[in-house]
Amino acid sequence: FWKVAGGLLILLICCINMYFVVAYVMSLHNLGLYIGAAVLSVVYLSFVAYLTWLCLIALGASFLACGNTVSVTRTLRLEQSPSHPPK
Repeated sequence: FWKVAGGLLILLICCINMYFVVAYVMSLHNLGLYIGAAVLSVVYLSFVAYLTWLCLIALGASFLACGNTVSVTRTLRLEQSPSHPPK
């Protein structure tokens, strides 16, 4: 429940941010600013989608992981066994 609620809250905040950006840029009446805001919006939404993808993989949606992944929770500890007993 909390994971879904958190995801919905993040989606709501992103939508509110995008609404205010669009409302501000539309009030400026400049084509160059429209294009700049559109490019930045695509970059922003792409970054948010990337972070969402990674968070879903971290939460256990392993079917989204493409290729080999490395878990940051597991570590490999190499211990050397003595080849000769101490004299």
